[in-house]
Amino acid sequence: MHPNMRAAHKNQAGLGLISAIFVIVVLAMLVVGMSGIMTASQTYRAQEILAVRALSAAQTGSELHLSELLHPENSQVCTSDAVPVVLTTPGLLDCSYQASCASVVVNTDTYVTIKSVGRCGSGVDSATREMKVRVAL
Repeated sequence: MHPNMRAAHKNQAGLGLISAIFVIVVLAMLVVGMSGIMTASQTYRAQEILAVRALSAAQTGSELHLSELLHPENSQVCTSDAVPVVLTTPGLLDCSYQASCASVVVNTDTYVTIKSVGRCGSGVDSATREMKVRVAL
């Protein structure tokens, strides 16, 4: 072996170790980044599901009040919930709604507006949706 080749070989010793450490660090950074993206995606999807459930709870409240108001055996009087009504339906557990009713007379026509607020979850993991329905009696 030539003396120059021996010196060149000696200068390259340890380059493989440095390369391997560099690749491991880059891969670890990719894993951490992708983990953060997945966590954010899961949080977003959970919040989206709560929002849909809250909208369903609000819709349930407005439809129940509307059916009571328009039922032929009931008097067509607006009533409001004093406290939130907790739903026990399997798809809407941990959800509630609170509905209010207001009527207004324009000329000789009576219009009723039912406002229902649906809530699901508690604390930071909660969602609230509001729905209004207006009907002429």
